Amino acid sequence: MSGGVVLSQRGGDFVLECGQDVAIGYSGHDRGAVNLYLEESYSFRVLEPDAVIALRCNGDS
Repeated sequence: MSGGVVLSQRGGDFVLECGQDVAIGYSGHDRGAVNLYLEESYSFRVLEPDAVIALRCNGDS
């Protein structure tokens, strides 16, 4: 898929909501270190659908 979007910058059209769930994960270790990571959920909600315009290249459906 190719193309893009145009977003309004006027304010009040979108909301970023950070979740309350946080998880710690293990990705590996060696002799000197243990590698951990954090994950948190979030969502980007559109309050005003007219504030987004999808751009498609010719030939995309």
